Amino acid sequence: MIKSKRYTGVYYNELSKGDKAFYFTYLEPITKKKKWVNVGKYSEGMRENTAFMLRSEQLSKLKHGEDITVVANKKKKEVLTYDKLAQTYFKDNDTRKERIARYERYIKPIFADMDIHNIKKEKIRAFLKNILSMGRTPQTVNGIRELFSAIINHNIKERGLEYINPCLGIPRYKVDNGRERYLTLDEIKLLKEELNKRYDAFLVNLFLDISLQTGGRLETILHIQKKDVNLDNGTITLKNLKTNNTYIGFLQEDLIKRLKPYLLELRMNDYVVSFENEHERKLTSKNIQSRIKPILDKLFNDGLDTKDTRNRVVLHTFRHTFASHLAINGVPIFTIQKLMDHKKIEQTMRYAKLSPENGKNAVQGLYN
Repeated sequence: MIKSKRYTGVYYNELSKGDKAFYFTYLEPITKKKKWVNVGKYSEGMRENTAFMLRSEQLSKLKHGEDITVVANKKKKEVLTYDKLAQTYFKDNDTRKERIARYERYIKPIFADMDIHNIKKEKIRAFLKNILSMGRTPQTVNGIRELFSAIINHNIKERGLEYINPCLGIPRYKVDNGRERYLTLDEIKLLKEELNKRYDAFLVNLFLDISLQTGGRLETILHIQKKDVNLDNGTITLKNLKTNNTYIGFLQEDLIKRLKPYLLELRMNDYVVSFENEHERKLTSKNIQSRIKPILDKLFNDGLDTKDTRNRVVLHTFRHTFASHLAINGVPIFTIQKLMDHKKIEQTMRYAKLSPENGKNAVQGLYN
C-alpha cells in the first residue's frame, strides 16, 4: 500500500496495466479501530483528490451518525464492466469456442474490468493498432474489432443498454487480397506423398481431400458428421460457422469409394474427420494444425518470413486451392461463388483472373 504524499489518509495500490486502486482510512468513532475503504480505480475515474474528498465527507457524516461507505459500496456494485457485457453476450448466444478464445486472448486482458463509460474510441484504436503491430493480419484485427462491437451491440439491442457504441466510426483495416497462394497439382501430389509417411495418414489425408474437394474452412470440415454425407449422390452438407448457414459440397468418385467402408463403422452423429475409436469427439483446430502445419512449412514455406501471409502455405490455402482450380478449369464465377458459399461476389472475383475465359476469345472475331 502506497501512502499519498499530498492527501492525508489516502493510499493506493498499483495494479497491472498501469491501473491503481484507491483507498482512504480513518478511525471508527466508537471502536477506535482503523478502517480501510476501497473507493475505486484510476481506470474508473477515481483520483487521489477525489478519495481525499470522500474521506473528508465520511468524517463529517460520522459526526452526525451517517456512513457514506454504504453508498460507496452500492455505487461500486453498480459499475458496469465490459466483461459483464461479454458474459451476457456469450450466455445469450450459441457462441463458438474459437470466438470465446479470441475474447479471452485479446480483449479481456485489456478491457474486462473497465467501466464501459470509460472506454473511448482512442483506447480502441490504440488497442487494434497494437494487435496489428504484434504481426496479426488486418483480417484478424478486423475480426477482433467485429467481436468487440458485437458484444456491445447485443447488449444495446437485446438487453436495453442505453449506450453509444464507441466502435462506431472506427474503420476496418484494409485487407489485401491481391494475391492468393494456391497449390499446383504437382504440389498437391508432393504434399500427399509426405502425409502418407505419417502414422495417422488416413486422418490427415481425409482432411486434405475433403478440404480440396469442397473448399470448406477448417472448422467447417471438422464439423462434418456422418449424417451430413450422402454417398448415393456424392454430396456433403457443409456448415458455415461464421454465418450459421448450410450449403452443399460435392465429392469425387475416388473419395466416395474410400469413405464407404469407413462410414459403415460410424454412427450418424459421429464426426467424419476424427481420431480412431473417438469419433464422437470433435477435433479442435489445434489437433489438425499440429499435424499438417510442420509439413507445409517444410515443403513450401522454407525461407519465407512468418509475416508473409500472402505467400505462405497454411491450412486455409486448401480453400483457395479449391477455388483457384475451379477457375483454372473454366467454372463460371457465379458457380464458384455458390460452391465457396461467398456472401458477396466481390469475394469470388479475386479468382476470375485465373479463368481461361478471360475475354480474349470473346474479342477475337467480334466483328467477323
